[in-house]
Amino acid sequence: MNTIDLIHATPYADADSIPAKTRVIPALLPESEREAARKLTFDRMHNFRDLGGYRTADKRQLKWGRVYRSDKLSSLSEQDQDFILRLGVSQVSDFRSDEERRDSPNKLPLNGGITVKELPITVDAAQIERITLRLQEDNATADDMAHFLIEANREMVERFTPIYRQWLQALLYEDSYPQVFHCTAGKDRTGFGAALLLSILGVPQETILQDYLATNTYTAARVDSIVHYVYEKTMHQVNQDVIRTLFTVQAHYLGEAFKAIEEEYGDIDNYIETALGFAQSQRLTLQALLLEPVSDV
Repeated sequence: MNTIDLIHATPYADADSIPAKTRVIPALLPESEREAARKLTFDRMHNFRDLGGYRTADKRQLKWGRVYRSDKLSSLSEQDQDFILRLGVSQVSDFRSDEERRDSPNKLPLNGGITVKELPITVDAAQIERITLRLQEDNATADDMAHFLIEANREMVERFTPIYRQWLQALLYEDSYPQVFHCTAGKDRTGFGAALLLSILGVPQETILQDYLATNTYTAARVDSIVHYVYEKTMHQVNQDVIRTLFTVQAHYLGEAFKAIEEEYGDIDNYIETALGFAQSQRLTLQALLLEPVSDV
């Protein structure tokens, strides 16, 4: 079995599934308890989280229960599917390639009336199945993986801005919510998408980076499991640091995407207006849909 197959075959934890009807929904909690519940409980997803509560520079915050970011939705348990229904998800935006979707189709509840929008971002280095081929080479290093991921973030700007524009423009309409957007690991293509959305809404850069790096915290147990399983099954032949780098993020990955924006467009505001099509009126429309006053100021 090759490394790609081993990654897919990594077993999930054997912990008992929590019934969907008792799982915590952050938007339904008192305000003071929501942040601790930002990452929602799923059996077969490890990076599903609410973007609610992030504060803007003008002292507003994102509404809870409106926009979720996630890893792939292809292995959901029955309780996971029921939980998706409880969340009232109306639309799923899938950034995975045609190949990824064919190999791991979304497993959504059939009776949920959920619209799936296919928005393929075919950056090789962001597709685990493709970048993992590099793991087969004896001289693969963690620095190699990091370089691939840096280039992937630049490529998202240089080649796939039209896809991000299509996705973001659709968010101007109420029927897009509650929304889940995702890729395979929910970290690269999804991470950059979250950064763009938060930028349009006026969330400070330090908060955007905090959300981006939270992947490392939320997926730590699953990444440890994958690294250990692959390492043992290959008789210690695969470099653990290489695998770990593949499944985590670093600040300078996202920094390279913003650097590419600055090189081509001057600054993020010009990129948002000219490349993403958000003039001031569109920004105000999106902010009206997704922002609310902060209750403690």
